[in-house]
Amino acid sequence: MRDDAGYAPPEYNLEDWERALTIHVGTAYACHGCGSLVMVTKGGVGVMDLVCCDREMEQVRAQTGEPEGQQE
Repeated sequence: MRDDAGYAPPEYNLEDWERALTIHVGTAYACHGCGSLVMVTKGGVGVMDLVCCDREMEQVRAQTGEPEGQQE
């Protein structure tokens, strides 16, 4: 059994949770197994676990053409 004396849970507020769990329109995901692409067309708040080819899809980052580290 864990001694919880002095334990303080992390303090999160609603804005922190909403920012972490917001699903943004235009976010793209890719399957590296078959090459499928998915784009969010209706945003919201929640958890979205996209799976394709028995693997989790990865979020696609926009390429700006700038060398890495010089993006604004």
